[in-house]
Amino acid sequence: APDLIGEITAVMFSAQDLNIVFGSPAFRRKYLNILISQIDARYLRELNTYQHVLHQRNQLLKSARIGHSSPSELDYWDSQLVATGQYILQRRMETVSKLITMCDPIHKSLTTEEKIMDLIYVPSVNRNTQDSTLKDTFRATIEGRRAQDIAAGFTTAGPHRDDLQIQLDGLDLNAYASRGQCRSIVLAMRLGEARYLSESRMQEPILLLDDVLSELDEMRRAKVLEYLRGYQQCFVTTSDLGAIESRFMADMSIFTIRDGHVAPSETVFRD
Repeated sequence: APDLIGEITAVMFSAQDLNIVFGSPAFRRKYLNILISQIDARYLRELNTYQHVLHQRNQLLKSARIGHSSPSELDYWDSQLVATGQYILQRRMETVSKLITMCDPIHKSLTTEEKIMDLIYVPSVNRNTQDSTLKDTFRATIEGRRAQDIAAGFTTAGPHRDDLQIQLDGLDLNAYASRGQCRSIVLAMRLGEARYLSESRMQEPILLLDDVLSELDEMRRAKVLEYLRGYQQCFVTTSDLGAIESRFMADMSIFTIRDGHVAPSETVFRD
């Protein structure tokens, strides 16, 4: 239920998170939506409203395309789209601006690289003038694309079409990153998310890290585990305990999962 979002904050990393780099813009928008919704109840409400308005506008665009509706009927839905969409845009831009100040130093701490990690929010609305407000530029984009939207049968600009560009030393990771680099970058984003939540809510989130150590070399595994020592509650899964150096074991409670059952590691499973 929407009312429960943010009651208990948690940050999860899994292999599917590689889609944040390699996948479509929808994965990156989802990353931002989940993060912001955990600290801003209004954002979640505006996001739900925006989806409803977008659906209604798209239905009307399809109707106008075949001549069953007048383009002037779009005026109401355009104003609604701009009213709710501009808040979503503003909060996403603010969040990305703060997030990068946390992700870049974390990424450096997890690797030996001195490359600069950057996150750039890429809006689909035109930002041609510095003097115009975000709401004004959004409105101008929607109005300017009305004919294009009618021809397409859907809304071609707005938060639902935006992207988050992830760069390392100015190069887009989507185009050249290895899986190892990608894993380190996404982990830095998740840990940056955790720090952002801690500072925003004054409460440390629970970290849930699924198979986070695979595809990392020994040095990077050690750096990750060293960083995780700073968190009170962190669950890390692995299929290879040998990947964890003995010096980290003293800080851990180890559980074994077999055939759907969980037990402390000293428990012996009998076949």
